[in-house]
Amino acid sequence: MAIAQRRRSRRKPNTVVTGPAPAWETVLASIGDAVVIVDGAGHIALFNPAAEQLVGRSQRQVLGHLCAEVFAATPAIAEMVARTFATGQTQARTEELRPPRGRALPVRLQISAIWDASGGIGGTVLTIHDLSYQRTLEEDARRIEHMAHLGTLVAGLAHEVKNPLGGIKGAAQLLALKLADRPELGEYTAVIVRETNRLSKLVDELLLLGAQRPPELVRLNIHRVIQDVLALVQPELDAAGMTLRLEFDPSLPDVRGDAAQLTQVLLNLIKNAVEAMRTTPRASSHTLTVITRMETDFHLLRQRDGSGKFLRVEIADTGPGLAAGASERLFEPFYSTKPRGTGLGLAICQRLIAAHGGSLRLENQRHGGAAASVNLPLAR
Repeated sequence: MAIAQRRRSRRKPNTVVTGPAPAWETVLASIGDAVVIVDGAGHIALFNPAAEQLVGRSQRQVLGHLCAEVFAATPAIAEMVARTFATGQTQARTEELRPPRGRALPVRLQISAIWDASGGIGGTVLTIHDLSYQRTLEEDARRIEHMAHLGTLVAGLAHEVKNPLGGIKGAAQLLALKLADRPELGEYTAVIVRETNRLSKLVDELLLLGAQRPPELVRLNIHRVIQDVLALVQPELDAAGMTLRLEFDPSLPDVRGDAAQLTQVLLNLIKNAVEAMRTTPRASSHTLTVITRMETDFHLLRQRDGSGKFLRVEIADTGPGLAAGASERLFEPFYSTKPRGTGLGLAICQRLIAAHGGSLRLENQRHGGAAASVNLPLAR
């Protein structure tokens, strides 16, 4: 597609397109944002690879079709195109893009006029910037800032509590020895020791929340980390009679990560999934699914060295799923849906993954159960 360079006029054009079409198509194919060119009749004239990935349709499928039809689920786009054709003004707004498949994506739309040699509008160029990852980072940043302030306060209190707990436990154990000949009283000392251990574990988690070491990022094979974690939980799955299903993509490249911290995160998420399934009737009929694949919901600049791309680890269960409204609070410290939960496990996991430059989210599945998705940046 060749559109001549605009001439100078009072109406300052928004976009200048020069040169032969193949050169421009090569340039547009290299852009990380979706770029769509609409001709004067409202038909799609160009659909770059980033647009194909974002919308989920190939250029061959949309070329020559009306823009209003291609983006029928997002009518704001056709309205903006029509307004730009009428006024020649650049427009920009934040909108939700609804692809034919998949979830709605927050995007930044910008539409500019393409001026021809006679000063008329020969078409429009639409750029779509995916805000999904940016929104996720903003939410994570707010949570992390809140946790940092809370962690500092809590860590100070935890230090003051830990020493007295040790004394209480020691005294209870000595008392149990003194009362060895009175078994009816031994039950009470056992309760003291058990509850002291529970509080000590909570204090340890509070200390971890307040003073986490930065991750030591190295190249990691994520499948090796997952297999190590599964080896730890396999006895628990076997005892409950649950099925383990793995869907690994063996061609996935390495990630940048800290093996110990990723093990901690994945172990916590898998144990949560197992506990959720165990609370339902016929626990033995449930299935734990672990999936690895390239992340497709985040669309960043595509680099030749692989930076800007993410790998996803998905842990899905067939349990009761998340309660209504719970997903918004799952990463808040001290919020828990478990009867005796501390509410710190997911908060710590979210903070560890954010320190890796990734993201963590939990949501219900359409067919039932919940799924945790860990997104990690690929190693360069």
